[in-house]
Amino acid sequence: MGRHQTDAPPVRPRWVIPLVAFAVAVGGGGGAWWAISRAGGPSTEAGAASSASGGTAAAVTTPCTSSVAVQVAVAGPLLPAVRTAADLATTAGACATYAVTAQSAPATAANIAGGTGPNVWIPDSSAWVADLTAKVPNAVTAGQSVALSPLVVAIPKALATSVTSAPTWAQLVAFTLPVQFADPTASASSRLALRSAYAALGTSSEARIALGAAMIRLSRTKVASEDVLYAQATAGATPASAFPAEEAAVAAYNAANAGTRLVAAIPADGTSAFDHPFVTVGAPSASVKAGADALLAALQSPAGKAAVAAAGFRSGPTDAAPKVDGLIGGAPTYLPEPPPEAATALARSWAAVGTEMRMLAVVDTSGSMKDPAGSSTRMALAHQAGLVALSAFPPGSVIGLWRFGYHLGGPTQDWQEVVPQRGLNDVVGGKDQRALLVEGFASLAARPGGSTGLFDTILAAYKQAKAGYDPTRINSVVLLTDGKNEDPHSITLDDLLAKLAAAKDPAKPIVVITVAIGPDADAATLARVTEVTGGRSYTATAPEQITGVFVDALLNRS
Repeated sequence: MGRHQTDAPPVRPRWVIPLVAFAVAVGGGGGAWWAISRAGGPSTEAGAASSASGGTAAAVTTPCTSSVAVQVAVAGPLLPAVRTAADLATTAGACATYAVTAQSAPATAANIAGGTGPNVWIPDSSAWVADLTAKVPNAVTAGQSVALSPLVVAIPKALATSVTSAPTWAQLVAFTLPVQFADPTASASSRLALRSAYAALGTSSEARIALGAAMIRLSRTKVASEDVLYAQATAGATPASAFPAEEAAVAAYNAANAGTRLVAAIPADGTSAFDHPFVTVGAPSASVKAGADALLAALQSPAGKAAVAAAGFRSGPTDAAPKVDGLIGGAPTYLPEPPPEAATALARSWAAVGTEMRMLAVVDTSGSMKDPAGSSTRMALAHQAGLVALSAFPPGSVIGLWRFGYHLGGPTQDWQEVVPQRGLNDVVGGKDQRALLVEGFASLAARPGGSTGLFDTILAAYKQAKAGYDPTRINSVVLLTDGKNEDPHSITLDDLLAKLAAAKDPAKPIVVITVAIGPDADAATLARVTEVTGGRSYTATAPEQITGVFVDALLNRS
């Protein structure tokens, strides 16, 4: 071994696979390169880079008398190749001692932001670099990619027989193949999968709803890291789920786990690539920079590229040779990277659907709610909306239910509590809150001849939400109505808007979401209410629209 320090086992032991021995050809540039390494090599930055990439003996100016320590953090299955490159660099005469360690990209990014990062960072995806530079603009200098591997769908043995062709992203987001994610804030695979699905599906409202619904479902079953997904595959966990993964990581896993090998598939309509950029951190000294340059040159040398290939990587985007036996899908087609604003929106939506919420559902039960809505009734539509919402809410959410009409709570109150706000897992009378809410929505019925006390109800619901504000959750009011204000004794619209504006507290944001059901709803007024409160307004006139409304509402709660 060269002069790079040993360290603790990498995060994923499955990546530590036997390395092939690398021999440097004698003769031509290879012979000169070997001669330089044996002679001691240059101490200058230019000389170190030149010798590592096959320079001539004339480049040697000063023998290396002391070594500088170069800390290198590597994420993903590239670790063995980087360690080999460190050996190559030191053998070639680099005046550096390389400490090459395995560390997840988010952990390294956090260290760099805190001023304790390595000298060289090789994350699995440039997405982490973009995240870091958005927060700390001058923290790193991103260099070129040193390895490439496509995103694949890793399929456990129990599911493999059911997959005869490469799935499309539309099929994946529809869960025709069971899929599970690691948290995208910690997993490049999951993050690239979301971006690939976005690029493949397009930006139509149908595509947005399909991807949003998938995100909601995936957020409920996510695991902390990809290590958990690989461990589940090793253990033969049931029910089995496929998951997004890096081809090189699957190749390394299969080499170390012959009995539980994974099948890999490249999505039929395209995929993304792990690009493994070479990143220098901060403003390194000349000697550290020379050591980093020597390492980069070693990675790009023929022997370094051979090490990268042996670790399961492709030579470039046109390399069609699979690295996993039995790969389904053929040569990868790489999808365009979504624009930065789309990538930001995806991350924001994921954060929103995974955040626990405190919500008050407020449903109109005036007489007109019994009128038709498409093939159903408006009240049935409201009932369905409640069921859709309950199926999507995170399990730790706090939800309550009101109904409103005209004087339902007495001669001066248009609303009535049906189910108090409680955690969905709270149990009352032998039933948990989710079951109580299902029963509560089922019990809602249009009140014959009843009118709509809209304005007073909106204000009361907002005040209730503010009184119970929980800073650890997204606090919201969701109101469904088919009408307009018909309470002659209520406050006016101008009064309502003024009171909502006065009650609004930036330190205690309350998201108001309104759903206008049917053509008679006062959508314009509802839009003004949500504009003041910073919420969103929707219209639903048919049952098939309800899922889309709630998917979009959940994705835009903050």
